[in-house]
Amino acid sequence: MKNLIKIFTLSLVLAFASCGEEENITLDIGDGFVQFAGSSASVQENSTDPISVEVLYGGSLASNTNGINVNFTLEGADASRFTVTPANGTIQIPAGQASASITVLPIDNNVVDGNLNFSITLSADGDKPVGIGGEGINNSTFDLTIVDNDCPVDINGFVGTYTVFENFTGGTNAPSGLNNFFGESYQLEMTLAPNDPSGTKLIVNNSPGFDTYIPNGTVLAFDTCNGKVTFNGASQVQVALFRTFVYTDSGYDESEFVIEATGPLATFGPYQFTFTKQ
Repeated sequence: MKNLIKIFTLSLVLAFASCGEEENITLDIGDGFVQFAGSSASVQENSTDPISVEVLYGGSLASNTNGINVNFTLEGADASRFTVTPANGTIQIPAGQASASITVLPIDNNVVDGNLNFSITLSADGDKPVGIGGEGINNSTFDLTIVDNDCPVDINGFVGTYTVFENFTGGTNAPSGLNNFFGESYQLEMTLAPNDPSGTKLIVNNSPGFDTYIPNGTVLAFDTCNGKVTFNGASQVQVALFRTFVYTDSGYDESEFVIEATGPLATFGPYQFTFTKQ
């Protein structure tokens, strides 16, 4: 309580050099005011813990008999990137209490859209004046930053035609180029996935006139921050003669537009495929 009193009661000491006298002036807080406890905070987009923005009541707790309604507005906010509670823009400091909290929970959207900077501002049309001392300036606005956790990729650069190289990477089944070994001829076409706001997905189809290497319509997704790729969102994909390839590692080279995956192919041993843009 002592700390609250220090916040709510301000004293100004004026020294007059001519007479050496001091005058103590105490700020009259009247019926109290509301303010933010802090001024700013940030959170990672993929955080599961919300930011708690505390609103304080500067006044006598005994006078808070019915609860205090505090209105607030969001400025510069993209509402698709977070949820805020309470959602109606009004928070109540319960009767007999000195604070309440607005919570902001980010939404992990898997879209490279940069950091989001916005603010929460206390409105003067609530039950109490806002800001320290009710002057409407200090601690009446709280700044927030949601830090984008998605990494960019030049998805358009990966659109095109690809050659396929497949081989066993160890054991007795380790020829250099299985497509040549079996007399198969593969070529793939990669196009942008429709309705993909993340900008990280391609549709893979076999080129007309070539053998089938991977099922038409396979969705390739770039896990851009980890440098990995997935196929149909799973850890396995059907390849070549429709055998199940369980890939344990994958990656891509954005400068050369190369995509590859490695892992066991059925019971035949360690296997790798490499897609290279023509």
